[in-house]
Amino acid sequence: MAKRVEVSPFDRAYEGIMEYISAHGLVEGDRLPSERELCVLLDVSRTTLRSALAQLVAEHVVESRPGAGSFVCPSRPTNHLDDLSGFSEIVRKTGAEPRSRVIGSSIIACPDEIAGRLNLAAGDHVFELRRVRGVEDVAVCVETAYVPASAFPGIEGIDFARESLTDVLGIRYGRDTVHTRLTVSVRRASAEEAALLSISEGALVFFECGVRADASYAPLEYGETVYVPELFGMSYNTVFTMDRKRRVRKEVPA
Repeated sequence: MAKRVEVSPFDRAYEGIMEYISAHGLVEGDRLPSERELCVLLDVSRTTLRSALAQLVAEHVVESRPGAGSFVCPSRPTNHLDDLSGFSEIVRKTGAEPRSRVIGSSIIACPDEIAGRLNLAAGDHVFELRRVRGVEDVAVCVETAYVPASAFPGIEGIDFARESLTDVLGIRYGRDTVHTRLTVSVRRASAEEAALLSISEGALVFFECGVRADASYAPLEYGETVYVPELFGMSYNTVFTMDRKRRVRKEVPA
């Protein structure tokens, strides 16, 4: 007999709101039912409902307008770290068009701290590409990529204001990205990053760095990217199994 899984009130509220948005075809700017109506509909307390709404606000799914209610936010690109999509593909999934502005591209000697990540020797050359990436006309990240120059001859002549680096490596050079090893953290924006992204110096940003590799685990690219959290999300889907052991209370003689 299958074991019944209990759903917590918070999960019921959170998932119920998401299902309501989907089932009723709500889009950007549409208003959710009032808190009173949602509490009745989802059979949760107002405290639980507000916790679920706060989580959805943090995830940029809904926005709260004092005195007016809760409304569906415009969709934003989200990097699901358990898939291999590049920036351009992620943005196009939202129905928007990616934009790129090249702020630097050249063949350089590989920096010592990066050579090991790309299985290169000190002094080997890499193609360094720095771009501001955007959604339509809004800058959302600053990206720096390092690619082994010897593996991709002529790459410095490609117009990366128009081309996707992931597509170029896969289609033009036949080296598809199959494996990734990425680290995401939160830090504060430098003065240069703030100016490029039109945010305040010291504002919190997502910092992603890591290596993309081909089917044989040969490194294709090492990249570092700074994202504006309000404009570009990060997520990782996983499943945890918890084995709860019974606690046995023992009586200790006085």
